[in-house]
Amino acid sequence: MTVKLGAEATGGAYSLIEYTHAPHTAGPPPHVHHEHEEAFHVTAGELTLDVDGTTLTLGPGDYAVVPRGAVHRPYNTGDVPVAFFFLASPALDGFFVEMADLNAATDGSPSPERLRRIGERWDTEFTRLPAARVVRLFNEE
Repeated sequence: MTVKLGAEATGGAYSLIEYTHAPHTAGPPPHVHHEHEEAFHVTAGELTLDVDGTTLTLGPGDYAVVPRGAVHRPYNTGDVPVAFFFLASPALDGFFVEMADLNAATDGSPSPERLRRIGERWDTEFTRLPAARVVRLFNEE
């Protein structure tokens, strides 16, 4: 994950992040942002994106917008890495930096309680968390 433009650079209006997810990466649990829109633009591989019960498969050059209040989950079911740009408005880069740090600190298996606490700080409500531990939320390359 690389923050290309963060809240500091945009006055909090939006953030632009570049991601690469390894093959067969589960991504985050389903979640909703009540005050943020998100957009995904794929540059390589295929990104699978669940949005309010619909599954989209995005290839290079494809994009999708996730409106406020939509339950969503991006992940990689493919055999090759997926690279994409991710735009959040207003800025949400702090959330993704905290999530990356938490993922690194827990070897990809943070507790549901730690995920809930981060979510509460960053307008992110996880709608489905396992009772025990989340296994391999992100596996960026």
